[in-house]
Amino acid sequence: MFDIMILRGYFWPMEVAMKNLGLNIRRLRKEKGWSQGQLAEKAGSHLSHINRIETGKYTPSLETVVGIATALEVPVDHLINSTEGAVEEIRIEDQNFSEKIKLLNTLEEEEKFVVNKVIDAMLTKKKMFTLLKEGV
Repeated sequence: MFDIMILRGYFWPMEVAMKNLGLNIRRLRKEKGWSQGQLAEKAGSHLSHINRIETGKYTPSLETVVGIATALEVPVDHLINSTEGAVEEIRIEDQNFSEKIKLLNTLEEEEKFVVNKVIDAMLTKKKMFTLLKEGV
């Protein structure tokens, strides 16, 4: 799957955004000295949901994210955008390319799969040429 999340001019594959969300929730929860159960109670959620969100195994609803942000007393975007100890952001400078990336979500799953394979092939080709140039 090639789902992406666009935030403040950056794009992140969805699994990276969810990992970032989970890492930030865990970090903020631990800073408050709370267990997952305590956060779940304060956020109106379930312990199992908090655990799966923190480990990146569950994509929460917006309502759940808002509840967690409220309980942790932080803005929602802080849960996703904060990068303290989290993953690296990728900036797309080319506006034309950025617009095409956004449109990828309109493709059917099979079409996304093909686009992903084409990108993989192009990047592999570039790596091979680079290695050959370097004489490796």
